[in-house]
Amino acid sequence: PTTYQQAMQSNESSQWVNAMDAELKAHSDNGSWTLVRRTASTRPSGCRWVFAKKRDECGRVVRYKARLVAKGLKQKFGVDFFETYSPVANMNSIRVVLSVVVALEYVTEQLDADTAFLNSDLKERVYMEVLYGINNTKNMVYRLDKAIYGLKQVASA
Repeated sequence: PTTYQQAMQSNESSQWVNAMDAELKAHSDNGSWTLVRRTASTRPSGCRWVFAKKRDECGRVVRYKARLVAKGLKQKFGVDFFETYSPVANMNSIRVVLSVVVALEYVTEQLDADTAFLNSDLKERVYMEVLYGINNTKNMVYRLDKAIYGLKQVASA
């Protein structure tokens, strides 16, 4: 599905709800935001859900993933963010490390840290609209305390 409504109308809606609950729990556990009253000067970004099915090597669905992303396209340089940066390993560095691993007959492993980007504190004051369907939130917005997907500064926060 490409929208929340499509996910809720699909035959897999219960799996998508579970995936969204897991994502919201990760944000809650991480302290990603604080619900605050909207002021006249508040310029919140929107947000949306991005859905994906994770499959095994045989193509079977092993996990439903829902990621909450901010619509960072509304962010203005010098107001909402001051720099963007995404740390990426240089390919030559990776080749050197793998050459040493092979030469010394080491065993390699790969790992992935779930919600790794969500651990960075934001330096800037950034606001996001409250999610569709959350009750009793009129005139409220999320003040983002941690970087979330979709923000310009997510990888550099």
